[in-house]
Amino acid sequence: MMGDGETGEGQIWEAAAVAAHYKLDNITAMIDRNFLQIDGKTEDVLRLESVRDRWSAFGWNVIETDGHDIEKILDALREAGERERQPTVIILNTVKGKGVSFMENNVDFHGVPPNEAERNIAIKELNLAEKKLEALL
Repeated sequence: MMGDGETGEGQIWEAAAVAAHYKLDNITAMIDRNFLQIDGKTEDVLRLESVRDRWSAFGWNVIETDGHDIEKILDALREAGERERQPTVIILNTVKGKGVSFMENNVDFHGVPPNEAERNIAIKELNLAEKKLEALL
């Protein structure tokens, strides 16, 4: 499991090359693709697009899915487990801070906890979202 910003580091690509070269089908990597890292937007710090094309070029099976949908994540993991002679990377498309209005896509909350007032608002918003979801089910 890695953040998208982390994939700009050299050791990630060294490991990716080795895993593909040796056809290590028992490796599944997951990337949280939210376009943010501690220094700002990933594409401003170091352009990463296309993540899919990069991993594919390194010889990996690439699965892209909604990183907020647990069923889709489990489906992707099952699919990865069935792949033979090729490592798999699952790109989880996410929104940082999803469900909390002032945190969504806000890099200021990367590694910084909310203060008490912000925490209370976040808990309220997440509880409301959970109740709406329960009503749908």
